[in-house]
Amino acid sequence: MAGKINDNYFLKLAKARKTTYEFNDKKVKEFSLKKIMEAARWAPSCTNIQPWHFIIVKDGKKITELMMSANYGDFHADPALIIALVLLKKSCSGNGYSCFRGKDSGVHDSYMSMGMAGLNMALEARDLGIDSCIVTPDQDVVKKILRVRKEDAVPLLIGFGYQYHKAFQKERVRRKLSETTSFEYFGGKNE
Repeated sequence: MAGKINDNYFLKLAKARKTTYEFNDKKVKEFSLKKIMEAARWAPSCTNIQPWHFIIVKDGKKITELMMSANYGDFHADPALIIALVLLKKSCSGNGYSCFRGKDSGVHDSYMSMGMAGLNMALEARDLGIDSCIVTPDQDVVKKILRVRKEDAVPLLIGFGYQYHKAFQKERVRRKLSETTSFEYFGGKNE
């Protein structure tokens, strides 16, 4: 990249992204939504299959239904909008939702690709000053609400909006790297 780059920018952005539990009524502007969708579109995917389709939901009643379909969705106030990430089975090969064939075809790389698209969206939103929550929906319920084909999956719903100023927020702590990192083998120490 040309020009001077702030060495700490990405890490600051990653640390600033958090789960929002209480949203206010402020709407997300269209130009911000377009930037969020562009970030999703440019997410990496295994063998560049781009196994996704995104459903943007702005209807308040449907947002409530979707949040109630999600694990822990009832702990969140409704966001201004939700983007459902749909994993298209026809884009995948092998067994299930894997994107390549071979002895590791049981690894669900397409789901990882969906997670990358979701993370790109959440980080772009944070960069725009927009808050988010990432929830996992009940497949039967969410597919019915969004009219998603039986063979496809909806692994993630991401709510976007703005945090209520007195909102509950869990303490954000992380374990030390020395507790979560090994060298050369599991449990291996850096010498």
